[in-house]
Amino acid sequence: MEQETGRFSDIIRNSQRSVFFTGAGVSVESGIPDFRSMGGLFDEISQGGHSPEYLLSRSHLEDAPESFIRFYRKRLMYLDKLPNIAHDFIANEEQKGRSLGVITQNIDGLHAGAGSRNVDELHGTINRFYCVNCNVKYNKNTVVEQDLTVCGCGGILRPDIVLYEEMLDESVIQSAIDKLVQADTLVVMGTSLVVNPAAFLINYFNGTHFVIINKDSTPFDRAADLVINRNMTEVIEHIYNS
Repeated sequence: MEQETGRFSDIIRNSQRSVFFTGAGVSVESGIPDFRSMGGLFDEISQGGHSPEYLLSRSHLEDAPESFIRFYRKRLMYLDKLPNIAHDFIANEEQKGRSLGVITQNIDGLHAGAGSRNVDELHGTINRFYCVNCNVKYNKNTVVEQDLTVCGCGGILRPDIVLYEEMLDESVIQSAIDKLVQADTLVVMGTSLVVNPAAFLINYFNGTHFVIINKDSTPFDRAADLVINRNMTEVIEHIYNS
């Protein structure tokens, strides 16, 4: 581990335009269950006789809005979860001027919570809500503190996340592509890189160093010049303590 983390530390320290690409594994370290991994949220919901895809779909929102509200309030709004050392590390690199920001598949908003400002949230964020009728925007704190489920106009409030049957935001995708094209270093953390748009977007990177930190192997391991199959928080703690 000493050699791996030492090399990673050198790469990060010498990078001027690094970009981080994160997945569910980063949030798992904050106590948020991985949606698809064994024993994760996907399995838990499936065991209840429901389809996770349907419960997170636009059809569910339109067919049974009250059920949709109950679902996201119970399963998606992790009010007691905080950023971990990985989120903090990524935010610190941006604040030091060495990083262009982070691209994430996560909707929990923990990167913003840690202080990252240049965040491309591919699947949206639970930190924002809007009315399905008049499109008025609300932040999560207002929704929680006032226990809101409907807008003043009577429309349902929904989290600003990408549901099944919906398209990703093209402006977010373009922003992510721009980061990857400009980056000299790409650090992938906590994602298997087997689901699009992650696998698709990685191909835009043509910089000097490609690092993958993930417990399991990924289809891009052969393309990376450094792969660390360890717990990412242990890797970052080792860097801070060395």
